[in-house]
Amino acid sequence: MKWQQRVRVATGLSCWQIMLHMLIVAVLVMGWMSGVLVRVGLGLCVLYGVTVLLMLFLQRHHDARWREAGDVLEELTTTWYFGASLIVIWLLSRVLQNNVLLALAGMAILAGPAVVSLLTKERKLPAKSFGLPQSGNAANPREHR
Repeated sequence: MKWQQRVRVATGLSCWQIMLHMLIVAVLVMGWMSGVLVRVGLGLCVLYGVTVLLMLFLQRHHDARWREAGDVLEELTTTWYFGASLIVIWLLSRVLQNNVLLALAGMAILAGPAVVSLLTKERKLPAKSFGLPQSGNAANPREHR
């Protein structure tokens, strides 16, 4: 097994995703050290928003190559969402002085996507049963014709 595959199995992230996380942490540390952490946080949130909008646009593109790029951006935004949401909550804490409102906003930001995805299920055709089909043998369908 290659070392990249071992890293993927151990962490659940690819090497480029880990490097991106390290880069974001480095940018946040540099922003903190230089005293511009609010601007860096706002910039990262804007970058995340642009990435999400670009992902949504590219995933609906007619060309397969652009849809693949949209899928890469989807994987990126999925792994980056928690960090971006924590930055948003921190930025809100700089503005909101009410802890109850801040807690409600934090719960909405962190749990919101999961609740929305549970409530808006895609309409699919009824699933077939996992047993044998009604009209024949699953192992050899020609037997019962």
